[in-house]
Amino acid sequence: MGLAEFTGLTPSGYEERTIERVSRHHRWDVDREAWSDCTNCGSELRLRDRHLLVTLGPGTDLETDRVHLCDERCLTEWVGIE
Repeated sequence: MGLAEFTGLTPSGYEERTIERVSRHHRWDVDREAWSDCTNCGSELRLRDRHLLVTLGPGTDLETDRVHLCDERCLTEWVGIE
C-alpha cells in the first residue's frame, strides 16, 4: 500500500480526525538533537533519522496535527489495516 493510500483513513483513538498526508521525513537541526516517540509503538525516534510524518485534519494545532511513526509497519498497525 502506498503512503498516499492512507489519506482519508481514521487512526485508532482519533475518532474525529483523518489522515491528510503521509510523507517520509527527517529533520536536521544544527543546534540540537530532536527526539519524538512513535505514536503507534512508543519507540523513541531520533528525528534526524528517516521516519514517517503524518498530518491529521481537521485541526490547527501543529503539536496534535503532526505525528511521527517509525515506518510503514507502524502506520499500518496504527490505522488498523492487516
